[in-house]
Amino acid sequence: MKQIVCLIVLMSSFSYGQFTFHEPYQVQITSDVPYESLQTEIDQMRLSLEVQEWCVEILKYWLSEMQKTPFISGDQKINFIIHDSSSSRKITIPIFVREKTVKAFKTEEGFQEQYMDFISDTYEWILRNL
Repeated sequence: MKQIVCLIVLMSSFSYGQFTFHEPYQVQITSDVPYESLQTEIDQMRLSLEVQEWCVEILKYWLSEMQKTPFISGDQKINFIIHDSSSSRKITIPIFVREKTVKAFKTEEGFQEQYMDFISDTYEWILRNL
């Protein structure tokens, strides 16, 4: 009887600890480009190129998180935070990772297709939310 109670307490504390101390996924970047006015085509192109770099950084971050914690499943969210150089302003954009993308990155089945979809969806989402 003591063993059963001890086992139940151990399992409940493990599951409680797993959810209570979970750090949210987030990528932080410092850039002044999104805070500048986009009056010329060059400014717009500079922003576009920077957003492309951010998408790759988010993908690299997500792949490293999946390697660190292989039990990740279901839909996930990454908070993408952009600070200006003086850290006085902040933009937070939630990036959603769909379950099918998580599965593709785990099993490598459909990896190439999901890789391209993730990059393009993230790119469009960031530009829409700036």
